[in-house]
Amino acid sequence: MHILIYASSDWLMPSGFSPSKNDRVSFVSGSLADMADTVVVRNPEVLLVAGFLDAAPLLVQLERVCQQLSQTAVLPVCASPEPEFLLRLMQIGVREVLPVDSAQWGAALDRARARTAQNGASPKRASLKVGFMSAKGGDGSTSLAVNMASALAKDAASKVLLIDLSMPFGDADVYLTSKPVDHDLADFCKEVSRLDDALLASMVTQITGNLHFIASPTSFEKIMAIDPAHVEQLLAFLATQYSFVLIDMGSSVAPVTLRLWEQLDQAVIVSSVSMPSLRRLNQIRQLWENLGLSVAKLNFAMNGVSGKSDMELAQFERIYPQKPLRKLPADAVGMKASVVQGVPLVEMQARSDYARAVSAWAAEWLGQPLKDKSLWQRLRKK
Repeated sequence: MHILIYASSDWLMPSGFSPSKNDRVSFVSGSLADMADTVVVRNPEVLLVAGFLDAAPLLVQLERVCQQLSQTAVLPVCASPEPEFLLRLMQIGVREVLPVDSAQWGAALDRARARTAQNGASPKRASLKVGFMSAKGGDGSTSLAVNMASALAKDAASKVLLIDLSMPFGDADVYLTSKPVDHDLADFCKEVSRLDDALLASMVTQITGNLHFIASPTSFEKIMAIDPAHVEQLLAFLATQYSFVLIDMGSSVAPVTLRLWEQLDQAVIVSSVSMPSLRRLNQIRQLWENLGLSVAKLNFAMNGVSGKSDMELAQFERIYPQKPLRKLPADAVGMKASVVQGVPLVEMQARSDYARAVSAWAAEWLGQPLKDKSLWQRLRKK
């Protein structure tokens, strides 16, 4: 059983907590504002929430989790909850509250195990829709989106779709496959009103059994014919068919891009190791906020990081002190070979630093448990 513990930065794991040897335990220390987005990505059977004292925003986040992961057992840790708070928890779908004394958590976890065994499977994951944007052209959103899709598809239980929305001149297919592409995004938008399982299967480009692809249109005529409303309708349908829908949005901010931003569950902005890219990244963030979108959905990645990137990394951390930065190692030689062969780097050179970084990120989205016992021990109170 996958147990995710989401806690505030000042909360310490009590020494009395002893999960079963068959349990997979993950620990995330984060802000309350990021909780729901972080939890939904990991899709645990059990969620323990601890260390947050502000009841109103906590209820908002817990309600979002309960709505999106209906089979997840949500267990807040509370010292002396007020009756009104307990009533509201019941109304949003929380059935049990854990005491601070972790020695008493065993019975609640046993009940969660019994429910999981009765269901016969892990809770159904709500489809995760993630957009990848480059701060400026060439910063690496396409390479990251392609390699992330390939890394996620290594999980046999996940069905992954990559959409190339980098218009014009999208080239995700070059990174992904040498196979011919018969239908592109414009073709899907044209057929969106009658799209069903069978038509989707006949049109989508199958890279592997559980990794599919929709290419960007190759002509300006087809691009101009795309209605943003049709793309929005298409995304809603595709979200019912795939575990992960990844969208390469390139570096341009077009009407169709803005229309989809609100539909995303996560957005990844990729910046190169340069001050112009960092400035553009900040402009995208400000536009995101001005549109009234949740900053909690934003993720940042710096591409091409090397030992000479200290100044840019320090600049990023100054601008975004609350946001973790994903650092993607420089690998120009590997990327060039990947494009030439039409094979993602996570497949062609799985042990490269770049591939390892992307695969570790994908593992978080898949809810992969912690494997390092020494790390688990460091989380526990001495």
